[in-house]
Amino acid sequence: LAAALAVLPFLVPTPTEARSLGRMLQNSGLVPADLSVMEQAALQLVEPLGRTGDARRWRNPATGTVGAVTLGRIEGNCAELVHRVRTARMTDTATHRTWRCRTADGGWQVSTGPN
Repeated sequence: LAAALAVLPFLVPTPTEARSLGRMLQNSGLVPADLSVMEQAALQLVEPLGRTGDARRWRNPATGTVGAVTLGRIEGNCAELVHRVRTARMTDTATHRTWRCRTADGGWQVSTGPN
């Protein structure tokens, strides 16, 4: 889990969120390189913050993993990201919803949603 989180530079999960993220990653078939490509697509939606419905497709040719991330609801300083991912290990498309909230220093942090 630590290696996977290292490739997510603008995410700083709380311990509870890290455990949940860890379970998701363990069962997903995603490798750190997939997460890096996925997060680059997500970063394009929040820096600068886009509009609800904006989407970015991504692909990791090294693993064959493909996906898309869509900007969901925007509430205050928080944005919902909807990730759809298909890996070689899991050929059905999996959907994962995450929230990112802008911190006082301008970064983005994984969150349970708007407060």
